Amino acid sequence: MPIYEYQCNDCGERFDKWLRSMDCAEATRCPRCGSQRVRKAVSVPGKSGSMSGGTRSDSSCAPTSGG
Repeated sequence: MPIYEYQCNDCGERFDKWLRSMDCAEATRCPRCGSQRVRKAVSVPGKSGSMSGGTRSDSSCAPTSGG
């Protein structure tokens, strides 16, 4: 199930919602004020891993051994 990010046009609240599909006709309401005047917000992709000098230094999720 995809997660969509929304912003309320009435109170400005930003929130995420899980939808079964992009075509889902389910009404989306703001969890703060209950308004249906919401719009999909632009999502910023997440960033993971450690960075060193602008390149990813380790792509493994395994723990490193201390030495």
